[in-house]
Amino acid sequence: MTPKTTRPHVARVLEHTRAALFVFDDAICDLFRDVAPPPIAGEISDQLFAAGHRMSGLVALNPDPIGMMWYARRVNQDIGAEAARCVRDFEVAAARTAMPVSDVREALHACHASGRSIAVVGDTSSDAMESYLDTHGLRQLVGAVVGRERLFSLSLSLQTSESLLRQAMQDLDAEPSGCAIVTRSSGAVLVAKDVGIRSLGVVNKRAPRKHLADPPEAVAVSSMAHLAAGFATVPVLGP
Repeated sequence: MTPKTTRPHVARVLEHTRAALFVFDDAICDLFRDVAPPPIAGEISDQLFAAGHRMSGLVALNPDPIGMMWYARRVNQDIGAEAARCVRDFEVAAARTAMPVSDVREALHACHASGRSIAVVGDTSSDAMESYLDTHGLRQLVGAVVGRERLFSLSLSLQTSESLLRQAMQDLDAEPSGCAIVTRSSGAVLVAKDVGIRSLGVVNKRAPRKHLADPPEAVAVSSMAHLAAGFATVPVLGP
C-alpha cells in the first residue's frame, strides 16, 4: 500500500530537492542480475599482452570488464577505446532484460509531476541507460542522462563518481543545495556528501537504514513507494 504521510526529517530534505539524481544500476534497475558477464576482461588483457604491455597477475585475472576497460584506457588508448565499445555493447544488451527496482516507475512519475528535475547518472554507458529508459517508456521524464563516457575526456584524477554527479547538476542547471541523490547504496551516500548534495536512500537488503541515513543531509525511506508518496505530497520550498 502506498504510504500517505512522509516523516518530517525526510520531508525536510524533499522540501529542498529541486532536482533528483537517480543512480542507474542501483536506484533504477539491476542491470546484470540475470546476465552472465562475457569474457571481455580476459580479452582486453590478452590484447594488452599482445601489444607488449605487461601487468601483474592480479590485474590480468580481474574478471570485471569495466575495471579492465579503465585499466586499458590508461595504458593503451586504442585498446582502451575498443574495450569501451565492447563493454558498451554488453551493457546495451543487458539493458533489454534488466530488472526494474520495485516502484521506481511510480517514483519517477511522482518526481516529474511535482515539477522537480530528474537526472539518471551512473558508471554505465549512456547508450545503455537511454535504451533502458526508452524500453520502459521513461525517457520523457528525465532531463539528463549522464553516463561513463562523459568521464573519458577528463584527466585520470577526475574519473570519479563525484565528477558524474557534478556533470548531472551542470546539465540540469541545478545548484548542489537544491539536489538530492536517489540511491540504494551506502557508497553513493558518501559520494553525495563529498559533492555537497543531499541523499534520499532507499532501504534494501544490501544497505539497511543505518547505512543510508546520516541526518540531516542524508535520510532513508523504507521503499520507492514511500519516496513516490513523498515527491507527490511534499512541495519544494519557494526561492
